[in-house]
Amino acid sequence: MKENLSKEIFLIGLVISVISYLLLLLIYTNLRATGLTSMFVCPIVGLIGLIFGVKEKDKLFIVLNIILILLLPIAMFAGHQV
Repeated sequence: MKENLSKEIFLIGLVISVISYLLLLLIYTNLRATGLTSMFVCPIVGLIGLIFGVKEKDKLFIVLNIILILLLPIAMFAGHQV
């Protein structure tokens, strides 16, 4: 098994969220792509990365995956401040 699996999973989640924020297209529901990824995709990817981060005992990617899980409240706070 690879050693830096939590790093790769975090980078996948980060790329998905950046692409969704750049697209801003409507998908199958009334949610935009940003809402769909920040509510469903990024927390699931972050949780998987968090599990591998704890398994690998990598503190940096544990914290980064927790931030990925909390992407929706962070984005809502940033949007409210603007």
